[in-house]
Amino acid sequence: MSLIKAHRYAVRTHLVSDGRLALEAPFKPDLEVATPPEYKGGVRGVWSSEELLVGSLATCFELTARAVAKRRDVPIHALRTEATGHVQSKDGLLHFVAIELDVLIETDSGREPDAELIARLAEEQCIVAGALDVPIRLTITVDAVDQKLATA
Repeated sequence: MSLIKAHRYAVRTHLVSDGRLALEAPFKPDLEVATPPEYKGGVRGVWSSEELLVGSLATCFELTARAVAKRRDVPIHALRTEATGHVQSKDGLLHFVAIELDVLIETDSGREPDAELIARLAEEQCIVAGALDVPIRLTITVDAVDQKLATA
């Protein structure tokens, strides 16, 4: 018999000024969000919903990868995730058409296959990735690090 876990994540928005919203969550600082500058009325220098979506995927992926690596005892000396969301017009509406995740993992020499598996499992287990109906293109680069240098 397995236990069913259920979680809720509540946020709220409110208008800060013309074109700017505050995103609120309990016990966290507000995050200012606006339309990106590429669109009419957009605001430069403020997080956009589009960036938050791409960032949510990137952070979920990396946190999941780190957790999987820890559970499987795979040494990770460095892990970097760069994400790019691609938005295009289709039938007069803008849509995300793909999100690229470029992942660099540094691990011990000989553990490269394990590190690549960690990235593949993280993609499968990332809650945000599972919620998206857009192709995710994962590119994994694994570099081996000499264990003597990694512990120095």
